[in-house]
Amino acid sequence: MSYDNEEEISMSIKNGSKQDAPHEVIKKHLVKGQKFDLTKDNPAVDQIHIGLGWDLAGQPIDLDTQVFLLNEEDKLLSPKHLIYYHQQQSLDGAVRHLGDHQVGGGYRDNEMIIMQLSRVSPDIHKIVVTATIHDAHERQHHFGQVTNAYVRLTDQISQQEICTFQLTEDYSYCTSIICAELTRDQEEWKITATGQGTTLNLHDLCRIYGFTS
Repeated sequence: MSYDNEEEISMSIKNGSKQDAPHEVIKKHLVKGQKFDLTKDNPAVDQIHIGLGWDLAGQPIDLDTQVFLLNEEDKLLSPKHLIYYHQQQSLDGAVRHLGDHQVGGGYRDNEMIIMQLSRVSPDIHKIVVTATIHDAHERQHHFGQVTNAYVRLTDQISQQEICTFQLTEDYSYCTSIICAELTRDQEEWKITATGQGTTLNLHDLCRIYGFTS
């Protein structure tokens, strides 16, 4: 899929952002369990680019990224609160998935999600970022076979990287990773690098977050 419309999408969600002027962003390399105040440390940040990337390997491995929008009980309010390649926009318009990429490689993020924090519905208490491998069990794929996989958060306005989390080390035989959680704290957002590797698929993750059909 072509990502030439990324700038257009960015401009379409720009209205209502906290600050459009250039600004400095504090960058962090996250390790499992690490926490930090996203908006308190970076008060001008509102539009977030979530990027998933990985290098080409000897065999094609299709990684996917998703966002779960959860209530205070850590449950999906509805099936519409899962944002992924088949459901690319949240009901409030705050979160957009830019499409599926199946092979990896290249000089930029392979899959991208854009999110505007100020537009996230007040019903949403937590935003969970996950990465999965498509048809992992059927194809006997796991993250230990993937080279240089990562998830990173970038300020969409300044294009400065906020944080990055490596997905390759210590995830052999894992088929999905709960990468990070963004938690609302009144008017602020905090990030936890969850880094929980599992052998679950996307359907299993949906059950964890309360969607059972």
